[in-house]
Amino acid sequence: MNEKVLAFIWFNRLYENSELITTQGEKVDIIKTGFQNKDSGPDVTQAQIYINNILWVGNVEFHVKSSHWFLHNHHNDPAYNNIILHVVFEDDKPLLDNSNNFVPTLILSFKKQYSDKYYSLINKTDNQLCETGISKLGSLKTSCMIDRLGIERLSNKANQIYEALKINKGDWNQTFWQFLMRTFGFGKNAVPFELLAKSLPYTLIEKNKHSFSSVLALLYGQAGFFNLKKFDSEKFENLKNEYNYLKHKYNLVPIQESIWKFSGIRPSNFPQNRLGQIAMIAVNNSNLFSLILELKNIHQLNNLFCINNLKIDKIYHGDFSEIGEETRNLIIINLVCPFLYCYSQYTGNEEMSERAVNILESLPPEKNSIILSMAKKRLTASSAFESQAIIQLNNEYCKLKKCIECQVGRYLLLTNN
Repeated sequence: MNEKVLAFIWFNRLYENSELITTQGEKVDIIKTGFQNKDSGPDVTQAQIYINNILWVGNVEFHVKSSHWFLHNHHNDPAYNNIILHVVFEDDKPLLDNSNNFVPTLILSFKKQYSDKYYSLINKTDNQLCETGISKLGSLKTSCMIDRLGIERLSNKANQIYEALKINKGDWNQTFWQFLMRTFGFGKNAVPFELLAKSLPYTLIEKNKHSFSSVLALLYGQAGFFNLKKFDSEKFENLKNEYNYLKHKYNLVPIQESIWKFSGIRPSNFPQNRLGQIAMIAVNNSNLFSLILELKNIHQLNNLFCINNLKIDKIYHGDFSEIGEETRNLIIINLVCPFLYCYSQYTGNEEMSERAVNILESLPPEKNSIILSMAKKRLTASSAFESQAIIQLNNEYCKLKKCIECQVGRYLLLTNN
């Protein structure tokens, strides 16, 4: 038994008690179950409950055992001083308030099938449960679930951007630069790319964008590449010399070269290739963040990350691969749309958030193991918005075993299927 099950029973009024009575013999009538509190403090806020015909409005706390109140140190936390009802599965220790009066405690009784099915879900003892739930949920409820999850994923990403923006003191260009670099790390090198961006302000990229070799030297040098044997050749000598000059000029400190991963990844994802692509995009476009705010459609955004026709020094022609269409789509999905959505929330410009959603809905769904796995459970995606929603479901609910908070899980728990 755990508190999540108690909360599920409480909010869905699935308790068996025909007449609710506290451990002290007081009659309980629940008018409103209140709102679940996902922050610190009591589990429920703004509940409305009659106890012995007196209306109480306030907080409710759940525990498997009443003694857990002390185990969780609530007795020393002022936030729990005004609990109007303590809901438990087992009352093993009476609870007294600061005036030595009994805190009203209700033992919640419910059918064993709910807890059995919950543990079956989170322990995956029945692998067909989720597939059954998805197939029987119905198209309308499934569509609503996907819409909610898609927006939830955008919001989560926007929150991450906003936290970085605060650290960067409201500098959108630097924040976008850091997330752009992280995106180009494509998983295995995401952290090194982000650290590199933090060590190399975007303002320096803008100052040197007149020269592709200068930007490439800054990127390779700050990455620590010139300390690696594979970059110790005549081909990189000029870049190395240019970097040493710029390093001294701007008092730069490179990141540790040892954190880069070169093995186990495709040549197109080699960090030196991705940094070359970023350099090409940077020198051919000014103020990248302002630019994505101006671009209105998929075609324009795709062109921004299409390096095939970009101008660079002849000596570097052929050194860097083209960014494929699928990769460009991933950049738009994981970078551009979250920034549009975050900017919308920051400025109150609803058109930006609508644009972010519209772009995701017009892009094809992603192709990865999560989407493939969910498709086997009859949950398929027809757009990038829907594939992002499915990834949100997998990462934030399935992996974390938050079955009770999932639409499919709730359906399974509330039916006899």
